[in-house]
Amino acid sequence: MSSVPEDHNCNLNGQPGLLPILTWTSLPPIDPKTSLWARIKRRLRELVLLSPEHPDTGTYFKSFARIANENKRLIQNYPACIIHPFSLFRKYWDMVMFAVSLVHLLLLSFMISYLICINVDHFPVIIKFDVILCTILAAEVIMKFVTGFVVESSKEIVLEPRRIIWNYLTSFRAIYELLGVLPYILLLYKFDECYYQSEQLFYLVSVICLYVIHIFRFRDINRYFEVIPKFFQASANKIKIMHLVIATIYVLHWTSCIVIIIPMLVYYSSSEEELPQWNETGYLIGNFLVDMYWMRYRQNVGDDYLVNRQRATVTEGDLESFRRFLRTSETPLAWSMDYRYLLTKLDDNYRNETLLEVYIRSMMDSIQVALLSSHVEMSGPQATSNVMTMYVMIAGWVWLTYILMEMIRMIIAHDLSETKYDEIVNELKALAHRKNLGPESKDKMLRHFSNRYKMRYYDEEAIQNTISSNLRRSIRMETCQHLVKNVELFRNLPHALIEDIVDRLKLEAFLENDVIIQANTFGDAMFFIASGTAAVYSVGGKELGHLTDGAHFGEISLLQKDQKRTASVIALEACEVYKLSYADFQLLIEPHSNLLRQMQKLADERLAKVHGNRDRVSEEDVYENFLQ
Repeated sequence: MSSVPEDHNCNLNGQPGLLPILTWTSLPPIDPKTSLWARIKRRLRELVLLSPEHPDTGTYFKSFARIANENKRLIQNYPACIIHPFSLFRKYWDMVMFAVSLVHLLLLSFMISYLICINVDHFPVIIKFDVILCTILAAEVIMKFVTGFVVESSKEIVLEPRRIIWNYLTSFRAIYELLGVLPYILLLYKFDECYYQSEQLFYLVSVICLYVIHIFRFRDINRYFEVIPKFFQASANKIKIMHLVIATIYVLHWTSCIVIIIPMLVYYSSSEEELPQWNETGYLIGNFLVDMYWMRYRQNVGDDYLVNRQRATVTEGDLESFRRFLRTSETPLAWSMDYRYLLTKLDDNYRNETLLEVYIRSMMDSIQVALLSSHVEMSGPQATSNVMTMYVMIAGWVWLTYILMEMIRMIIAHDLSETKYDEIVNELKALAHRKNLGPESKDKMLRHFSNRYKMRYYDEEAIQNTISSNLRRSIRMETCQHLVKNVELFRNLPHALIEDIVDRLKLEAFLENDVIIQANTFGDAMFFIASGTAAVYSVGGKELGHLTDGAHFGEISLLQKDQKRTASVIALEACEVYKLSYADFQLLIEPHSNLLRQMQKLADERLAKVHGNRDRVSEEDVYENFLQ
């Protein structure tokens, strides 16, 4: 969405009868004597209104006039607490929510899976940090009850409080998102105690439930992420690829986390009768590994991890003996899938591997199984290993299939108009380089093309040549009829002649500060503003008013070709303007001599008002006649 030039100093304040100062907020001007608190409140109010700086605004509102009308509707009809979905606040809040959601979900999965290897003294800081993130997420849930939404099928912007609340509650998203923002991180101490006191069943069930609740939250992350690439005008296909990358990393991270913790918990939740004992000690293998981690990470904590048995004193010699036992024992354990898993855990402690190294290996194992490139035993007990390996293989196959289908869909449904647009943009850049154009000229040329075609190129003339004349005229009437129906000179014209006039309109695009017409030049066309805002200046350079969507000017030039323009019109933002030339109009009106005489008489009366008493006509009267 283009913006009003910063160097435009509007001087319409305090001039009754003229169009008000250009403002997209539709709020009254600020009094110089306004208090600081009032200014702060106004600024906060502006943040929740529709903003031209939101990347989605240009899709639904093509000019500042439409933005101003939308804000006027919001201000006059709805409570001040209602937030427009395309407001400046939502733009930056969505960026914040993307970062908060991503950090929270990655941190939560990492902590519940690797807490047994993390110093317990770090728990309070981590818990406080994640609770803050959960509080921000909870604030987002509350704000959705006062944030408008878009009905995609009709492009309607819903701002009515009752409809907003009803839409949010009936979709059950409120319940799902409330489950997602609960501070599960507060269970860290409970999980830690469950593991080191050999009561892992609660821990195991909680991990599985958290995985089920959060594994599909990547869709929320992608929704918040969209505002960032759209701000940089990335194409739809590029945004889709970014979504797939983010979702893949997120799902892979969660899966890598659970495949490291679930096997360890299943080991100690299994029946003791099925687990062999180690050599001459009385320790079950599961308990031995618990005591091994306890010796390394929790021995100095105190008496917080009491168990109804004697802890094993695990030394480097014990680790080496256990490794030899696993390699030489003829028990089924040595030849089962537990073999690699147990040796891996012992080697981790024997070599004092860091947490990062363990995490990377877990992720690599998950990738190998998901890609079906190798078979990796992912847990201790054989049954659990089979289940986990089968789950990761199926999940990887489904996810790869999903990515493949999305890529095929992008190729099949690839917008050729976007491709052609990109090709022409590259050609324009090459032209600018060949002609040694300066940065300002190059930028203006690219922005002109962008505003003309809105990221999708099409050959309008070629398209019109492929359809029937009746269909072409119907399309033109649907898009341009509202522009000509309010022109005073055209009010008595027959409908067939109006259709002919509309069919002769030519679309032109102007950027901010472009001169649409210049005062004291001979006019040869009439103009209709389809979208955008332009300023009207007198011959002396005084700003007289603003023209917005639906305005027209220059109709005298259709009847008096030798008449000079009485004012200048300069674009304040990107404008789409339809032009009706003198030659085309005269060709159409020539068979209707009576209508032509009536229109000529009306034009002569208007010119006489301006030229007959030029010395006594104010600039405001010139402006009024200019608009008629």
